[in-house]
Amino acid sequence: MRMNTLGEAAVRAAKDILKRCDSCTICTKECPLLKERGMPHELARDALVGRLDPAMPFLCSLCGLCSVACPRKADPSGFMRLLRAEYIASGAYPLEPFAAYLENETRLLSRNHTFLAAPPGARRGFLPGCGLSGSRPETAWKTYEMLDATEPTAFLLACCSRPSDNAGLHSVAAGRVRGLVDRIAALGLEEVLTPCPGCREMLRSVEPPFAVNTVYEALAPEADEREQDPDRESLDIAVQDSCLWRLDKAVHRAVRDLVWGSGHAVSEMNHAWYRTTCCGAGGRADLAGSPLPESWRAQRLEEAGERPIATACTGCARTLGASHPTVHVLDLYLGADPLHPPVLLQGRRAHAARLELKRRARRHFRKLLQDA
Repeated sequence: MRMNTLGEAAVRAAKDILKRCDSCTICTKECPLLKERGMPHELARDALVGRLDPAMPFLCSLCGLCSVACPRKADPSGFMRLLRAEYIASGAYPLEPFAAYLENETRLLSRNHTFLAAPPGARRGFLPGCGLSGSRPETAWKTYEMLDATEPTAFLLACCSRPSDNAGLHSVAAGRVRGLVDRIAALGLEEVLTPCPGCREMLRSVEPPFAVNTVYEALAPEADEREQDPDRESLDIAVQDSCLWRLDKAVHRAVRDLVWGSGHAVSEMNHAWYRTTCCGAGGRADLAGSPLPESWRAQRLEEAGERPIATACTGCARTLGASHPTVHVLDLYLGADPLHPPVLLQGRRAHAARLELKRRARRHFRKLLQDA
């Protein structure tokens, strides 16, 4: 099925690409999908006349490297994101490939998996995100304790609806995240700290009445002053940067400060900082049957070589960690061995761990009120 008409935003994006793209091939050197399917201006032209394969946007990782690489500031990645919404809304592409993914989001949005509480005087809150709270609940709680020890901090166990956004259900996701923002704002917080790239992007996308920053930036000053264990072996560690904050130098620096603060050395991969490439999980292109996620993953592992990998993204940790020592930077900061990183829980075990984390938080705040 082909899409005959596009919405105004997608038409504007397509025309902007037609104006900017001059077939310089810089983006295709970095993106195997563009190399295989055509230059951005060709894709934009085909989309405008209804000739583009509706599966095309769902094969894209939405990593944004093509847009950063373009010397004329075309935004193919943003265009692919808009087309996902267009093709889902029109029925040109089915939601079925994302069914289990979205069902999991529905479960995480339930009251069973949600808990928001603030201690007296809290100015900021910690939102661990679904990934960290399920896969590494102990790390999520220890990170909260580190923050709360320096100043009263709210604990925000909630889902940001990133899966719906990835699936092209942008308005659905926006409505849900606005509801979450309202609940957080009701706690009187001025800042939310999160370790999750997706959570930060989703919260910021609806312009909340509070700042949204990363927990890495909050912990980095302490990392600079940390005393090192002279008996600990220092390793060269490759850092996998999240695609979602590829242009945020402050976050990149903070993540590396935590690696150094853990007693190890940062050894950069060829594609790092703003040039980072997808780990293989971006945009959940794998759900659309794309063969490219495996090649993206292989590229990262090839660049890492024999070095263990540290990352601030649980999605990257899970994808790369399936066959290579990969540690979440918060685990590393808390003393984990990068050569033998902690196991990331998945599936039912992750759901059970998240529920236990909620119970732990509830006990903590109940005791806090009793002692007050």
